[in-house]
Amino acid sequence: MVNYVIFGAGRVGVNMTRYLTFLGHGVSLISHAEAKTDPDACRAKIRAADIVAAAAPDDRLADWRDQWAPDLVGKIAIHFSGAARIDGVYAFHPLYSFPPDAVAPETMKQIAFACPREGPAFGDVFPGAENPHFKISDEDRARYHALAVLSGNFAAYLWNETAKEISAFSGLPPETVMGGYLASIIDRFVESPEASLTGPVARRDAKTVAANLEALAATPKLRGLYESFLEAAWPDYRP
Repeated sequence: MVNYVIFGAGRVGVNMTRYLTFLGHGVSLISHAEAKTDPDACRAKIRAADIVAAAAPDDRLADWRDQWAPDLVGKIAIHFSGAARIDGVYAFHPLYSFPPDAVAPETMKQIAFACPREGPAFGDVFPGAENPHFKISDEDRARYHALAVLSGNFAAYLWNETAKEISAFSGLPPETVMGGYLASIIDRFVESPEASLTGPVARRDAKTVAANLEALAATPKLRGLYESFLEAAWPDYRP
């Protein structure tokens, strides 16, 4: 059994706590408020831990390291950020969008982790976890995170913005109208991860694309996103 301390009781901290507990390890979860109001208790938890983790926003990680540096001596210190590079703290990034409540262990088992190329092995940091994982260098971390943002956060933004429009003219909750459709997009990706594009751009249907652009004239933000999509996916498009 490994003993952990996780600083940060947000989505990542709560989910990692439940998962590591499921794997049979000991976990102490420290909230931001506790870290501020009772540092002596936090230091006692660190002393009893083998691994100390920070589940904190990127812009707080360096300050977190500086605050607890004397207590981290002799410990393995990790964080869960995809982009941040913090000296002396190893990045183990779960590539997943966590909900507010902890997900089931069976779901957690499927999450891929981006691990440091130079640093402790995944199996040493999370004994018993069989998650898919891969190593990336510090030099590649920013590119990796940018790809994660494009594929996940940008897609979520598009879904959120279009959901508002579809809900407005359908009169139905967006999840009712779009839930099955978006699930099918995920299914097509699983079937063909590098060639899952469908629709008028995939079949080079210039007439339909032109009609799409005309229909989006009333919402310039969405039309601009569509045009950027065209520029990337069909650069020689002509109406």
